[in-house]
Amino acid sequence: MTVPADGVARLMHFVDARLAQLRMSKEDANRRGFPHPSTLAAVRARDSQHTPTVRTLLRIDRTLGWQPGSAAVVLLGGTPLSVTARTTRNVRAHEQSSTPMTAQDVIDRLLGQLHDEIERARNDVRAVDDRLQRLYTVHERLSQEFRVDHTLVEEFDDQDAVTGTAQH
Repeated sequence: MTVPADGVARLMHFVDARLAQLRMSKEDANRRGFPHPSTLAAVRARDSQHTPTVRTLLRIDRTLGWQPGSAAVVLLGGTPLSVTARTTRNVRAHEQSSTPMTAQDVIDRLLGQLHDEIERARNDVRAVDDRLQRLYTVHERLSQEFRVDHTLVEEFDDQDAVTGTAQH
């Protein structure tokens, strides 16, 4: 999919990508203070306002763990930056009921995802090891079947010599 050059469509592309990265549903995001989907839909539909309000953009930044101003930068064609070790402290009193995603939340989610990927890779390695072991077993059996036992051949040749039934 092509990333839109700018505007609300670009912002929504990055929002969706970030939500997927954090494995967060839109409902989870909304509980953490993300604007209601109808807010962004209304922004798209209005002719008089082509961008969300500053308050809405800052709520997006805070909820997704982006540095303040990142959503506005995305609207203009840039890319968002995630926070690394700071939390938002300047929250209005009426917004304190929402729980924005803190830097630690982002770190915890990303570390959890990395752990899950490592476990999947470890399981893949185990599956390959099991398959290799089965192949080694088949190889050993075939090797035993096709290997010539020279002691047996000598005994057979000796018996033929004694009985005179050797065919040349």
